[in-house]
Amino acid sequence: MNNSVFEGTMADMTYLEIEKLIKQEAIVLLPVAVIEEHGPHLPLGTDTYLTYSMFKHIQAELSNANVKSVIAPPFYWGINVATSGFPGSFTVKVDTMKAVLKDTIECLHNWGFNNVYLLNLHGDYLHSKTIVETVKEIYELSSENKKVYNIIPEFFERRLGLDGSEPYVLVQKDEEVQYDKGDKHIVESSYLDIHAGGFETSMMLLEFKELVNEEMSRKLESSKTTLELLSKWQKGGSEGREVTPLGYCGDPSNIDLKDAKEFTADFSKASANLIIRSIKPHVILKTKKL
Repeated sequence: MNNSVFEGTMADMTYLEIEKLIKQEAIVLLPVAVIEEHGPHLPLGTDTYLTYSMFKHIQAELSNANVKSVIAPPFYWGINVATSGFPGSFTVKVDTMKAVLKDTIECLHNWGFNNVYLLNLHGDYLHSKTIVETVKEIYELSSENKKVYNIIPEFFERRLGLDGSEPYVLVQKDEEVQYDKGDKHIVESSYLDIHAGGFETSMMLLEFKELVNEEMSRKLESSKTTLELLSKWQKGGSEGREVTPLGYCGDPSNIDLKDAKEFTADFSKASANLIIRSIKPHVILKTKKL
């Protein structure tokens, strides 16, 4: 099976195909992720793979609403703090990330694409904050018909100190996407599952099974990371590695493909609705009751 994150993106197209999409007023879906360690059972590119695949699902929803879209090559030179104590966790400076991201979006706008939508499934605070700041700066300097938007969950809106009035941010409401889906055991045990645990392992098995060491996943024990240890883990380096010596924060054996599939459906539908409402306010996709 082809696991390339370039499949179905601009990278596999000719410039003539790109010109045709511009004439068709297609919107651009830009995955923004990182390359970082994900335990002994998942590949370094997990966040990039999952962000790319989620946009594939979102693209299908947009197509159902007759919204033409194209996925840009995934951007993965981002920021990793918590996993910085492990080899394989590439990280760049904030100014570097901003500069490359700005140049990338400037190319898209200069070619003639009007609307660019960013999605990030990497949870690092500084990485997420940098994306929002970059999008804000681009949005405020862009012409009225050249816009860029960042899709984020409601809990990240609160964490980043946003107030909901930002025109460059599209917020998924908590009731539309259940981020604790598949993680019911966390509530009961008070252990976190936020990095390479059961949730991400399930998502990768659903989308890129060949890249997962499933046999190992089912044998790994919970990292038993508590909320009290979270701040230490987030510091990264040797302190972060001390909290999660095997590189995962959660329980990789807690695999639930059904919940992963339901989450993907909810997430892609909610995201597509946000995009559609930003360009066609009168159109709303039907969502199932949670």
